[in-house]
Parts: sequence; structure tokens; C-alpha cells
Amino acid sequence: SEAGGLYVGMDRFDVRKQIEKDLEAAGLMEKVEAYENKVGFSERTNVPIEPKLSMQWFLKMEHLAQIALEPVMKDDIKFYPPKFKNTYRHWMENIKDWCISRQLWWGHRIPAYFLPEGGYVVAETAEKALEMAKEKTGNASLTMADLRQDEDVLDTWFSSWLWPISLFNGINDPDNQEINYYYPTSDLVTGPDIIFFWVARMIMAGYEYRGKICLLYTSPSPRDR
Repeated sequence: SEAGGLYVGMDRFDVRKQIEKDLEAAGLMEKVEAYENKVGFSERTNVPIEPKLSMQWFLKMEHLAQIALEPVMKDDIKFYPPKFKNTYRHWMENIKDWCISRQLWWGHRIPAYFLPEGGYVVAETAEKALEMAKEKTGNASLTMADLRQDEDVLDTWFSSWLWPISLFNGINDPDNQEINYYYPTSDLVTGPDIIFFWVARMIMAGYEYRGKICLLYTSPSPRDR
């Protein structure tokens, strides 16, 4: 539009090519990187549905997959019927890094805090984040007002994998009477479609955060037996 001041009236596809030329001419182009993507088209307007590249948070999964695979392979954790053990193994042996950030306005906030002059720290609490920020920047006068917590929230499954522990306040009070009595549980009845998305991740969380399995036996729902 006229308010933009540049490229007024040009088609967006032409503008993209021109912007690249103008950045090159001004010496402002850092790099050009091509992305391959399967482009869909709107069924109503027949125009391309264009993706927007964005920064996301990922969790490395090799360690977590390994600690969750061994107890199932050794039958410390059993699936009924046993055929789902192979489904579980396939997921664990072909694990990918997990994109855990979601652009929503509800959920558990990503515990990452951006520093005033660039960079970030990741911490369990805001207080710990401030301590880490002071140490990282060498600025002892930093306050929480100087830090900005990431607006993204954790993936729903990331929050859900802590359910058996957080249900009994095992995160904030890890040795309380309830969690010591009820955890680990002995049985879980669920569907095979979430063996990886929930069951496997609860097992991961159990071993990583409690040193124990989060359940002993898992059984698909009756319709799946």
C-alpha cells in the first residue's frame, strides 16, 4: 500500500525477487538459503498456501528414548497384547528430536528467558533464570524486568508426560507422602495410537525425573485387543 512507501502496487512474487536484489545491492544480504516445500493451494481461491518459517524449541531425544526402551525390551514393563511391544520398539529406535514449542496463549510457558543484549538462559524457575543471566552476562545488577520469558508454551504431550508425577505434586514436592504411596502405578489402559505420544513419554519422564517407571503394565483398550 501507499503507507508502505516501497514496492507500492507490485505483486508479492515480484517483490520477493526485487527485495533480494535490493539487499544484495545494499550489501545487506547475509546468505541465501533455498527451502524445498510441498506447496498446497487453496480450494476456494487457488492461490498458494505459504508456510512461514519460525524459530522453535526442540528437545534432544536419544537419551530419553534409550532409557525408555531398555525396560520394555527386558519386560520390566509389559504390553498386553505383546505385539505392541514391537510398535513401541519401532518408535524408540527411530526417534527424532521433539519440537516442544507451540504458539498458543494457554499451557505451560517455555522456561526460556531472553537476555537484554541477546542470548537466552533456560531454567526451572524465574529466580534461577535470573541467577544464570547474571552469571552469563557478568551483570550483577540485572533484575527480572530485564529478562523476557518466551511467549510460546509447551506441546500438550510434553505437559502430559508429567501427569503421573504432577498429579501428586511430585514436581514441586518430590518426596511427599502421596507420590511415595501411589507412584509408580501398576496398570494403564489406553489405545495403541498413543503408545508413543503419551505412554512412551510417561515412561521417559518417570526414569528421567524419578528414577522409576511411571507404570508397570500397559493394556490397549478392549476394542484394540
